[in-house]
Amino acid sequence: MITVTINGKKIKAQEGKTVLEVARENDIYIPTLCYNDALAPAGNCRLCTVEVTQENRTALETSCNYIIQEGMEVKTDSERVKAVRQLVMELLLARCPNPKKVREVAAEVGVEAAPLRFSLENEYCILCGLCVRTCSEIVQAYAIEFEGSGINRKVTVPFSETSQECIGCGCCVYVCPTQVIKMREVEDAKIIYPEGEEDLGPQRSMQNWRTELNLKRCKGCGNPIAPEKQLTWLGEKMFLPVEFFDFCQTCRTYPEIDEEKCLGCGGCSDNCPCGALELKEEAGEVKAICYTINCTGCRICVDICPREAIS
Repeated sequence: MITVTINGKKIKAQEGKTVLEVARENDIYIPTLCYNDALAPAGNCRLCTVEVTQENRTALETSCNYIIQEGMEVKTDSERVKAVRQLVMELLLARCPNPKKVREVAAEVGVEAAPLRFSLENEYCILCGLCVRTCSEIVQAYAIEFEGSGINRKVTVPFSETSQECIGCGCCVYVCPTQVIKMREVEDAKIIYPEGEEDLGPQRSMQNWRTELNLKRCKGCGNPIAPEKQLTWLGEKMFLPVEFFDFCQTCRTYPEIDEEKCLGCGGCSDNCPCGALELKEEAGEVKAICYTINCTGCRICVDICPREAIS
């Protein structure tokens, strides 16, 4: 443990943590727009800037990626810090005046509108990078990226064409602070031709990434579960059998074995695609048992049991 001082208060903290982490652990508020606990800090928005004094040197640093050190002093609400945060929010309000989150954070730091000296735009993306980092670091689909620089910088798919990597998981939608990323689902999508129409079934559209994905239906209730591409991707990553996603969570049930009816023939265990059923001998009798941790709820065992011992 090392000792740091934040806003005049001495704090014991674990070595290797960032200023932001230590501040949050001690209920000291520092505003952020591009930080997420699950992602590596990037310091893109600059809103978490604090004043750090160390070895007679004082500088403004982004707290999300600045590692604490023994004896350092941190001020999270000095006049210099307040001025930086206000400038950051003035610039963001000039670029993105409409998103609710931007207006709320701007109000927190005392900014109600962008100064007249800034030219106003009507963007919704604040270039925080949360979507890009989530797609690469967490999902590992690498479907989106930054393109361009300066005022031309934007988040897009490679070559601005339909993404071949997007699996339609929607993680980018959930981390976006300004809700600019749009995901829509259509129950019965169709393509209309002059000579007729083609039914596509349920689809999920990731509008920002120009991607449309077919949704897999649950074999039980018939409701859409998730994009087929996402389920295939998850199955390959987690080494799951193809039947694992045949049923949604609501419809997925696990075998119940009536030991009085079970013959111990082994038909269920021989035909189980995921090795969830085995035969076990107890008191001289062989009976089937189910390991639900491996079971996908495919119900093959129910159909194959000659005595209807599995339900």
